[in-house]
Amino acid sequence: MRRRATQNKSPYGRMPEAIPPYQSDAVQSLRYRYYVSDAYGSDSLAFTVELPQVPYANCYASGYATLPFKAVRIKKIEMWCNFRPTANVAGNTINLTFVERRTVIPLEWSDTATAYCPAHIKKKFLKTEPLGLWYSTTSGETNPEIRFQMPKGALLEITYDFVIHDGEAEGVAASASLTTFPRVYTNRLNDNVSVVGKSYVATIAA
Repeated sequence: MRRRATQNKSPYGRMPEAIPPYQSDAVQSLRYRYYVSDAYGSDSLAFTVELPQVPYANCYASGYATLPFKAVRIKKIEMWCNFRPTANVAGNTINLTFVERRTVIPLEWSDTATAYCPAHIKKKFLKTEPLGLWYSTTSGETNPEIRFQMPKGALLEITYDFVIHDGEAEGVAASASLTTFPRVYTNRLNDNVSVVGKSYVATIAA
């Protein structure tokens, strides 16, 4: 009759598990939705932004805010436009353009809403392509640019990835729109753009 071999047991009992790895600088993600302000004088707005665009800033004094980011990237852009029977073609068309810059392919997407289907544009960015790279500032840099064209019936959604800056002094942004403090201000990208669900907004440059 065969007997089962006994296992060697540690005289100290069961050894504790190793402490698992920990990433202190975690990548965080936020989505914001933008639309053309009702106060804007024209029906359609075209504007250009240079990367990086920060999602928000912390206002600490009138006219000034800190930018608590080591780096920011744009993960995804999505645009919609519902059909408006009283508007012309331009008033029912959305446009997304990658401006010609070094290493950037100058591409353009347009879609027009009809009575049967809303307009829709969706673009995701890889971490290895210029428009999806991590950027820390525009100061002294020539970074890629993105141009948007939106009528008042359009909605723009941008997904940002970012890493919080906790090792050095934060960057500082100045804007006449930063009037109330201490408050968190959402970057509205352009003076004629509003942000869905946000009370404190300002055009903030990194």
